Amino acid sequence: SSCAFRAVVLSVTTPSWATSVMSALSKSTTSSESTKTYLFEQRVPIPSYLLALAVGQIESVDISPRCRVWAEPSVVKAAAFEFDGMEAFLSAAEEITQLPYPWKRYDLLCLPPSFPYGGMENPCLTFVTPTLLAGDKSLADVVAHEIAHSWTGNLVTNLTWEHFWLNEGYTMWLQRKIMCAVNNDPLLFDFDAIGGFSSLKESVEMFPDDYTRLIPVLGDADPDDAFSSIPYEKGFHLLYVLERKVGSESFLSFTRAYLQKYKYGSITSEEFQSFFEKYFEGNKEADGVDWERWLHEPGMPIEVLEFDRTLSKASEELAEAWIAYDVSNGVGVAPTTDIAGWSSSQITCVLDTMLDKTNAGEANPLKLSTVKEFGDMYGLKETKNSEILFRYCRLAIHARDEDILPVVVHFITTQGRMKYIRPLYLDLFTCGYGVLAVKTFLSKKDFYHPIAAKMIAVDLKISVERGNHHVQGEQEEENTQKVDQNTKKVFHDISSNKILMAIVIITGFAGIFALRRRK
Repeated sequence: SSCAFRAVVLSVTTPSWATSVMSALSKSTTSSESTKTYLFEQRVPIPSYLLALAVGQIESVDISPRCRVWAEPSVVKAAAFEFDGMEAFLSAAEEITQLPYPWKRYDLLCLPPSFPYGGMENPCLTFVTPTLLAGDKSLADVVAHEIAHSWTGNLVTNLTWEHFWLNEGYTMWLQRKIMCAVNNDPLLFDFDAIGGFSSLKESVEMFPDDYTRLIPVLGDADPDDAFSSIPYEKGFHLLYVLERKVGSESFLSFTRAYLQKYKYGSITSEEFQSFFEKYFEGNKEADGVDWERWLHEPGMPIEVLEFDRTLSKASEELAEAWIAYDVSNGVGVAPTTDIAGWSSSQITCVLDTMLDKTNAGEANPLKLSTVKEFGDMYGLKETKNSEILFRYCRLAIHARDEDILPVVVHFITTQGRMKYIRPLYLDLFTCGYGVLAVKTFLSKKDFYHPIAAKMIAVDLKISVERGNHHVQGEQEEENTQKVDQNTKKVFHDISSNKILMAIVIITGFAGIFALRRRK
């Protein structure tokens, strides 16, 4: 399906101190004594939700002739360092898809901390969260994800949000191909997929059946309510099953043909199925796909693949050793594995395995003494890597580690990425720290993006209206006073920080960010 498209031409006038950037090409800039006027043009067809504009006190660093990083002056150098692999990701994607990047420029804007997603793949101007600034480029796979969207999502788009997996599942597949190509290591594909599968299991357990289908039953519900890792990882799993059936080279050829046929248009799951069946007509390896169950059956994938665990083995063994030590009630000896040379992904895998083996830390949480010893041994409370800190905080909350509470409060009130803040607020709420969770949220709710604030309020079973709030249900009073002094200090520290950057986001229709991003 497709629709008529006209070029977008937009003129933006800003104060002279501000810079404007857009999901379009900059054509000209004129200045007066107090203002600047920017002219932008987008001639390549895009879905309406990809129209975006940002205005603020920002600077840029060129990465390549077609790639540039934008950010506030205080972080632009750090962002340029972190994301200097943009051109390599882009070139790898072009090689894999055999289609050139169609929007000419690929710039990236590092947004203020309240941005609720990992990234947003606007053509010419990807938005990313500053939680990716780990200092070692270890979280740059999110940029590879947004770059992959240039083909799977932007070039070929799901027709409606019920078919969101076509955007996100295919982008996970392409992102993992990009990372393998750039690092020259095919084993990274399954290694990354293992972490994704853990995330999928947790989402399936949390969400109602209608939202765990590849084609969810949304009805009149707000799509925010269904947002999870399911379209990403269950969609990826279907594609990987298809790839395993027909072979990697054949599936790559199919993907190239798919992108070529449907470029600059939108597609449904049924159209994808029809194209796959037609492309592989007569190929017995492609037979036997139960499309009805794959697309409409709730829960985990109907066929679960065995992943290559070469890269995850050491991480999983270390996690199991700590769990065994925990079960021994301290009789045994704590693992002493040196992980100083491990990648952040390997450490994340340790934490994922520990969370998975203890049912996300809820049903069989690790003992407080074990979690403290584990965290102290590897300095996890001090890490600058958001993925590692997020997982360790979850383990510690479920172990009822009150020393972690100031760390958690600082983490969830200095950035607004929903991937982190929603689970952590919910963990506090369900583990005896409900008053702290509600108090923290109400104190900082205006810091969060409206979508994030809305979803957290739902999670905490409260309603917030025009600055007033009504707390529904019983809240735990225990443990609150013990952390009050620490949280007061945290709140004071946070309020002393100012965000200088003003951001305006324009989208093709209201509420589109309710439907978007990762990460």
